[in-house]
Amino acid sequence: MDEINIMPPHEVERMFARLGELTLDVSDIRRKFLNCPYGEDPRQLLDIYLPNEGDGPFPIILFAHGGGFTRGDKGDVQVVPFIGGVNRGYAVVSLNYRLCPAVLYPENMFDIKSALRWVAQNAETYLLDSSRAALCGASAGAYLAMMAAFTLDQPGFDSAPGGHTCCVKAVVNQFGPTDFTKTHTHYDESGFARAYPPGSKGALELLLGVDPELILNLLRFANPIDNVHPSVPPMLLQHGRHDPIIPYQQAVELYEKLQALGVETELDLSEEFLHADPGYAGEESVERIFGFLDKYLK
Repeated sequence: MDEINIMPPHEVERMFARLGELTLDVSDIRRKFLNCPYGEDPRQLLDIYLPNEGDGPFPIILFAHGGGFTRGDKGDVQVVPFIGGVNRGYAVVSLNYRLCPAVLYPENMFDIKSALRWVAQNAETYLLDSSRAALCGASAGAYLAMMAAFTLDQPGFDSAPGGHTCCVKAVVNQFGPTDFTKTHTHYDESGFARAYPPGSKGALELLLGVDPELILNLLRFANPIDNVHPSVPPMLLQHGRHDPIIPYQQAVELYEKLQALGVETELDLSEEFLHADPGYAGEESVERIFGFLDKYLK
């Protein structure tokens, strides 16, 4: 194995600080409904943004923020690549979910499904088309979006199975983890800089509340790549080859497995973007997102 290349902590901080290059300006969106409760917990809130014109019903982009499962907010700049959907005929729904360590997986994933149900049950009120929805997310939010999408209609993966919910027709995974068992192996293979040394548990241990080495046989129930099947929705995977938080092979291997299963899948692998890079909100990246979404929701 080559010498391990660890990104210095100040470089990690600088990488995340680059999100400050973005601003979320929704002042021109006249029809918006903020802090709608989809559950009883104070974190179970969502914001709805609608096109300024039209009676709908509008196809839905439901976005889950990142933040290592411990932080982040529905109103921060992570939603910028998707908020322009209101100018393309989409309703954009950005949600908060309960955070670790207050809850552990799968409670945070259950929140995604609860939000899907709430949106479907209130679709008429907010001009939403629950038959055309996309689950989208960044980093930890992408993980939760994937697990929710991959386990739709599976009672064992839902706190309140049954009932009316949204029909998820597409998924956008921005630099989310897909196989926790291979994170360090993937970095060893590439030799690229990583933010965390081998053996560190970080967000995964927070997510599960236990050392994952102790539950390897159970970990597959939390691993996106172990829960794919031929009926999962079409997916766009966006990732950076030099991402120091989640290695790019996570996206590549999921892409290859989905392709082998016959799932319509697109891989957008950047040679420049790091984790949570503002470049994902650039014109080329955004056009890739909406070119994909238009194919399945329009």
